[in-house]
Amino acid sequence: MNDTYKETGGLRWGQSLWRGLNVSWPFATLRASRDDLRIEMSFLKMWRHAFQFARSDIRALRKTSGVFSVGLRVEHDRTDCPPFILFWTFRYLTLKARLEQLGYEVLDR
Repeated sequence: MNDTYKETGGLRWGQSLWRGLNVSWPFATLRASRDDLRIEMSFLKMWRHAFQFARSDIRALRKTSGVFSVGLRVEHDRTDCPPFILFWTFRYLTLKARLEQLGYEVLDR
């Protein structure tokens, strides 16, 4: 079994679903290992941002449905990151399965 996973998607971050910034697919990348989760955003190579969470920083990984897509919300304890982090994916079931293989619990509610 591979001990890392990488997926391309979109990203929404900020204070809430309604108060935040968004980049759509393919401008975000989620990288996961057994120890941490990193979500990077790069738009036109001029605008870049990354959020990295140690496993101990993550309270929950939760499925969140939008109008046209499904995302993975990272609920975390980091005070230096926005409270709302949502990775949009077209492959939710694959993402969930790979994260669970790495030892994360992904909630569908």
